[in-house]
Amino acid sequence: MTTLFSLLFFTSSLLSEFQNTDIDQLSLQAKHEKKHLLLFFHKDGCGFCEKMIYDTLDDDSIEALIEKYFILVDIGIDDKGRILHRDFNGSKHGYAKSLKIGFYPTVGFVDGNNSIVYGVIGYRDSELFSLLLRYIYSGEYKVMEWEDFKSNVEFESED
Repeated sequence: MTTLFSLLFFTSSLLSEFQNTDIDQLSLQAKHEKKHLLLFFHKDGCGFCEKMIYDTLDDDSIEALIEKYFILVDIGIDDKGRILHRDFNGSKHGYAKSLKIGFYPTVGFVDGNNSIVYGVIGYRDSELFSLLLRYIYSGEYKVMEWEDFKSNVEFESED
């Protein structure tokens, strides 16, 4: 499965390099499927971006969580193609700048109402990223801060 994900991610990255991405439409799809969008922002030549792609996102357990609860939107900021999201219609790099993203990788989550509900900057290993995905798909981000959620999970696992 890991090799399949790498192949699919690489292929979708090649395709997404030239395609337009309508986040408004994808958000409607996510609402229908009761999922969130997972926006993965990365750039060429970024070692931590590559590590996130090939170590974290390529992990079988992460792949399963993403497939079940999310729609992955690959946003390579150096790629061609346009992003449409609410009032924004422009380049992938321009979209990242409009969200004040300056460090990569960055992950954002969009709900079925087309709102960005959470985001994190920087590399996350599989264990921490799995916890982050759980925080989002469980809806806990609506009622609890990330650090409190993390502490509760760590406390539960000590029992």
